[in-house]
Amino acid sequence: MADFFSNEIGNTIPWFSLTHILLILGFFTTLVILWIFGPKLKNKKNEKYFRYFLVALAILFEWRVFENRILNGSIFRIPLCGIALYGLLYAVAFKKEKVFKIIYFYAFGTLLTYFFFDTLWGLDRWDGWTYFGAHAAIGWFAVYGYRVLGFTPNRKDLYHSMMILAVYAFISGYATYRYGGSDELFLKNPPVDFMNFLIEIHQIVYLIVLIALAALLMFGMYLPIYLAEKKKRLTISNETSNANYVN
Repeated sequence: MADFFSNEIGNTIPWFSLTHILLILGFFTTLVILWIFGPKLKNKKNEKYFRYFLVALAILFEWRVFENRILNGSIFRIPLCGIALYGLLYAVAFKKEKVFKIIYFYAFGTLLTYFFFDTLWGLDRWDGWTYFGAHAAIGWFAVYGYRVLGFTPNRKDLYHSMMILAVYAFISGYATYRYGGSDELFLKNPPVDFMNFLIEIHQIVYLIVLIALAALLMFGMYLPIYLAEKKKRLTISNETSNANYVN
Protein backbone atom coordinates (compact mmCIF):
# COMPACT_ATOMS: atom_id res chain seq x y z
CA MET A 1 0.00 0.00 0.00
CA ALA A 2 2.87 2.38 0.79
CA ASP A 3 4.31 1.74 -2.68
CA PHE A 4 0.93 2.48 -4.29
CA PHE A 5 0.88 6.00 -2.81
CA SER A 6 4.61 6.62 -3.15
CA ASN A 7 6.22 9.02 -5.59
CA GLU A 8 8.18 6.21 -7.27
CA ILE A 9 7.31 5.62 -10.89
CA GLY A 10 6.61 1.90 -10.71
CA ASN A 11 5.45 0.04 -13.83
CA THR A 12 4.98 2.28 -16.86
CA ILE A 13 2.36 1.59 -19.55
CA PRO A 14 3.61 1.10 -23.14
CA TRP A 15 1.59 2.78 -25.85
CA PHE A 16 -1.16 0.53 -27.24
CA SER A 17 -0.29 -2.33 -24.96
CA LEU A 18 -3.19 -4.41 -23.62
CA THR A 19 -3.45 -2.13 -20.56
CA HIS A 20 -3.49 0.98 -22.76
CA ILE A 21 -6.14 -0.46 -25.08
CA LEU A 22 -8.32 -1.44 -22.12
CA LEU A 23 -7.98 2.08 -20.74
CA ILE A 24 -9.13 3.57 -24.05
CA LEU A 25 -12.05 1.15 -24.35
CA GLY A 26 -13.08 1.75 -20.75
CA PHE A 27 -12.99 5.52 -21.18
CA PHE A 28 -15.03 5.53 -24.38
CA THR A 29 -17.51 3.07 -22.87
CA THR A 30 -18.21 5.49 -20.02
CA LEU A 31 -18.74 8.33 -22.51
CA VAL A 32 -21.18 6.26 -24.57
CA ILE A 33 -23.12 5.18 -21.48
CA LEU A 34 -23.34 8.77 -20.25
CA TRP A 35 -24.39 9.95 -23.72
CA ILE A 36 -27.17 7.34 -23.97
CA PHE A 37 -28.54 7.39 -20.44
CA GLY A 38 -27.66 10.97 -19.50
CA PRO A 39 -30.98 12.49 -20.68
CA LYS A 40 -32.83 10.21 -18.25
CA LEU A 41 -31.24 12.19 -15.41
CA LYS A 42 -32.54 15.50 -16.72
CA ASN A 43 -34.97 17.22 -14.32
CA LYS A 44 -34.74 14.32 -11.86
CA LYS A 45 -34.40 15.06 -8.13
CA ASN A 46 -31.37 12.79 -7.85
CA GLU A 47 -29.54 14.47 -10.75
CA LYS A 48 -27.64 16.87 -8.51
CA TYR A 49 -26.27 14.01 -6.39
CA PHE A 50 -24.83 12.27 -9.44
CA ARG A 51 -23.41 15.60 -10.65
CA TYR A 52 -21.78 16.31 -7.31
CA PHE A 53 -20.38 12.79 -7.25
CA LEU A 54 -18.60 13.45 -10.57
CA VAL A 55 -17.35 16.79 -9.25
CA ALA A 56 -16.01 15.17 -6.07
CA LEU A 57 -14.34 12.42 -8.10
CA ALA A 58 -12.63 14.98 -10.35
CA ILE A 59 -11.37 16.95 -7.33
CA LEU A 60 -10.04 13.76 -5.77
CA PHE A 61 -8.13 12.91 -8.94
CA GLU A 62 -6.81 16.41 -9.60
CA TRP A 63 -6.10 17.86 -6.18
CA ARG A 64 -2.42 16.92 -5.97
CA VAL A 65 -1.75 18.32 -9.44
CA PHE A 66 -3.73 21.45 -8.59
CA GLU A 67 -1.53 22.04 -5.55
CA ASN A 68 1.74 21.51 -7.41
CA ARG A 69 0.95 23.21 -10.69
CA ILE A 70 -1.54 25.97 -9.89
CA LEU A 71 -0.97 26.98 -6.29
CA ASN A 72 2.81 26.86 -6.71
CA GLY A 73 2.89 27.92 -10.35
CA SER A 74 1.40 30.47 -12.73
CA ILE A 75 -2.10 30.70 -14.15
CA PHE A 76 -0.55 31.11 -17.60
CA ARG A 77 1.18 27.76 -17.29
CA ILE A 78 -2.05 25.78 -17.04
CA PRO A 79 -2.15 23.16 -19.83
CA LEU A 80 -5.18 23.01 -22.11
CA CYS A 81 -6.44 19.90 -20.32
CA GLY A 82 -6.26 21.81 -17.03
CA ILE A 83 -8.28 24.69 -18.49
CA ALA A 84 -10.84 22.20 -19.79
CA LEU A 85 -11.09 20.33 -16.48
CA TYR A 86 -11.35 23.37 -14.20
CA GLY A 87 -13.64 25.26 -16.56
CA LEU A 88 -16.01 22.36 -17.19
CA LEU A 89 -16.01 21.36 -13.51
CA TYR A 90 -17.07 24.90 -12.59
CA ALA A 91 -19.65 25.11 -15.38
CA VAL A 92 -21.28 21.77 -14.57
CA ALA A 93 -21.12 22.09 -10.77
CA PHE A 94 -22.77 25.53 -10.75
CA LYS A 95 -24.73 25.22 -14.02
CA LYS A 96 -22.90 28.05 -15.78
CA GLU A 97 -24.04 27.62 -19.37
CA LYS A 98 -21.99 30.47 -20.88
CA VAL A 99 -18.77 29.10 -19.41
CA PHE A 100 -19.59 25.60 -20.62
CA LYS A 101 -20.21 26.78 -24.17
CA ILE A 102 -16.72 28.25 -24.38
CA ILE A 103 -14.70 25.63 -22.50
CA TYR A 104 -16.46 22.63 -24.07
CA PHE A 105 -14.37 22.85 -27.24
CA TYR A 106 -11.11 22.37 -25.30
CA ALA A 107 -12.16 18.90 -24.19
CA PHE A 108 -10.51 17.34 -27.25
CA GLY A 109 -7.31 17.25 -25.21
CA THR A 110 -8.62 14.37 -23.13
CA LEU A 111 -9.05 12.23 -26.26
CA LEU A 112 -5.46 12.87 -27.33
CA THR A 113 -4.26 12.18 -23.80
CA TYR A 114 -5.82 8.75 -23.74
CA PHE A 115 -4.28 7.87 -27.10
CA PHE A 116 -0.87 9.52 -26.59
CA PHE A 117 -0.39 10.04 -22.87
CA ASP A 118 2.79 11.70 -21.57
CA THR A 119 2.93 10.20 -18.07
CA LEU A 120 5.43 7.73 -16.70
CA TRP A 121 3.06 6.65 -13.95
CA GLY A 122 1.53 3.21 -14.22
CA LEU A 123 -1.71 1.92 -12.75
CA ASP A 124 0.23 0.31 -9.93
CA ARG A 125 0.60 3.84 -8.52
CA TRP A 126 -2.00 6.34 -7.35
CA ASP A 127 -0.54 9.00 -9.66
CA GLY A 128 -1.39 6.85 -12.66
CA TRP A 129 -5.01 6.48 -11.62
CA THR A 130 -5.33 10.18 -10.86
CA TYR A 131 -3.78 11.12 -14.21
CA PHE A 132 -6.18 9.06 -16.28
CA GLY A 133 -9.10 9.72 -13.93
CA ALA A 134 -8.72 13.50 -14.13
CA HIS A 135 -8.57 13.39 -17.92
CA ALA A 136 -11.59 11.09 -18.04
CA ALA A 137 -13.50 13.64 -15.96
CA ILE A 138 -13.03 16.20 -18.75
CA GLY A 139 -14.93 13.94 -21.14
CA TRP A 140 -17.60 13.16 -18.54
CA PHE A 141 -18.26 16.85 -17.87
CA ALA A 142 -18.36 17.66 -21.58
CA VAL A 143 -21.01 14.99 -22.24
CA TYR A 144 -22.87 15.72 -19.00
CA GLY A 145 -23.27 19.41 -19.73
CA TYR A 146 -24.79 18.74 -23.13
CA ARG A 147 -26.82 15.57 -22.57
CA VAL A 148 -28.02 16.16 -19.01
CA LEU A 149 -27.97 19.92 -18.41
CA GLY A 150 -28.93 20.76 -21.98
CA PHE A 151 -26.12 23.26 -22.60
CA THR A 152 -25.75 23.41 -26.39
CA PRO A 153 -22.67 25.16 -27.83
CA ASN A 154 -23.17 26.57 -31.32
CA ARG A 155 -20.85 27.70 -34.10
CA LYS A 156 -20.64 31.22 -32.70
CA ASP A 157 -19.45 29.77 -29.38
CA LEU A 158 -16.85 27.75 -31.28
CA TYR A 159 -15.38 30.88 -32.87
CA HIS A 160 -15.36 32.71 -29.54
CA SER A 161 -13.63 29.72 -27.96
CA MET A 162 -10.97 29.77 -30.68
CA MET A 163 -10.30 33.48 -30.18
CA ILE A 164 -9.97 33.11 -26.41
CA LEU A 165 -7.58 30.18 -26.84
CA ALA A 166 -5.51 32.19 -29.32
CA VAL A 167 -5.10 35.04 -26.80
CA TYR A 168 -4.23 32.65 -24.00
CA ALA A 169 -1.77 30.74 -26.21
CA PHE A 170 -0.06 34.04 -27.15
CA ILE A 171 0.42 34.97 -23.48
CA SER A 172 1.51 31.46 -22.52
CA GLY A 173 3.84 31.30 -25.51
CA TYR A 174 5.42 34.63 -24.60
CA ALA A 175 5.97 33.38 -21.04
CA THR A 176 7.59 30.21 -22.37
CA TYR A 177 9.88 31.94 -24.87
CA ARG A 178 10.75 34.83 -22.54
CA TYR A 179 11.19 33.04 -19.23
CA GLY A 180 11.56 29.36 -20.16
CA GLY A 181 10.10 26.70 -17.95
CA SER A 182 7.36 24.25 -18.76
CA ASP A 183 5.90 24.43 -22.27
CA GLU A 184 2.36 23.41 -21.31
CA LEU A 185 0.73 24.17 -24.67
CA PHE A 186 3.48 22.40 -26.64
CA LEU A 187 4.30 25.59 -28.53
CA LYS A 188 8.03 24.81 -28.68
CA ASN A 189 8.12 21.05 -28.18
CA PRO A 190 5.75 18.51 -29.78
CA PRO A 191 3.56 16.44 -27.45
CA VAL A 192 4.63 13.27 -29.28
CA ASP A 193 7.97 12.28 -30.77
CA PHE A 194 6.69 11.58 -34.27
CA MET A 195 5.98 15.32 -34.75
CA ASN A 196 9.63 16.26 -34.22
CA PHE A 197 10.28 16.26 -37.98
CA LEU A 198 8.17 19.44 -38.18
CA ILE A 199 10.55 21.17 -35.77
CA GLU A 200 13.45 20.01 -37.92
CA ILE A 201 11.87 21.69 -40.94
CA HIS A 202 11.21 24.95 -39.06
CA GLN A 203 9.60 26.14 -35.83
CA ILE A 204 7.07 28.20 -37.79
CA VAL A 205 6.03 25.14 -39.80
CA TYR A 206 5.44 23.25 -36.57
CA LEU A 207 3.33 26.08 -35.12
CA ILE A 208 1.23 26.33 -38.27
CA VAL A 209 0.52 22.60 -38.20
CA LEU A 210 -0.20 22.71 -34.45
CA ILE A 211 -2.66 25.60 -34.86
CA ALA A 212 -4.38 23.91 -37.78
CA LEU A 213 -4.62 20.65 -35.83
CA ALA A 214 -6.10 22.41 -32.79
CA ALA A 215 -8.69 24.17 -34.96
CA LEU A 216 -9.58 20.90 -36.69
CA LEU A 217 -10.03 19.13 -33.35
CA MET A 218 -12.22 21.94 -32.03
CA PHE A 219 -14.42 21.62 -35.10
CA GLY A 220 -14.44 17.88 -34.38
CA MET A 221 -15.80 18.60 -30.90
CA TYR A 222 -18.63 20.58 -32.49
CA LEU A 223 -19.53 17.82 -34.95
CA PRO A 224 -21.43 15.44 -32.57
CA ILE A 225 -23.49 18.35 -31.23
CA TYR A 226 -24.22 19.60 -34.73
CA LEU A 227 -25.36 16.16 -35.85
CA ALA A 228 -27.43 15.56 -32.71
CA GLU A 229 -29.17 18.92 -33.02
CA LYS A 230 -29.81 18.35 -36.72
CA LYS A 231 -31.41 15.00 -35.88
CA LYS A 232 -33.62 16.70 -33.29
CA ARG A 233 -34.79 19.29 -35.80
CA LEU A 234 -35.60 16.61 -38.38
CA THR A 235 -37.53 14.61 -35.79
CA ILE A 236 -39.56 17.66 -34.73
CA SER A 237 -40.18 18.56 -38.37
CA ASN A 238 -41.41 15.05 -39.18
CA GLU A 239 -43.66 14.95 -36.12
CA THR A 240 -45.14 18.34 -37.07
CA SER A 241 -45.70 17.20 -40.64
CA ASN A 242 -47.40 14.01 -39.47
CA ALA A 243 -49.63 15.95 -37.08
CA ASN A 244 -50.67 18.35 -39.82
CA TYR A 245 -51.37 15.43 -42.14
CA VAL A 246 -53.63 13.75 -39.56
CA ASN A 247 -55.51 16.98 -38.93
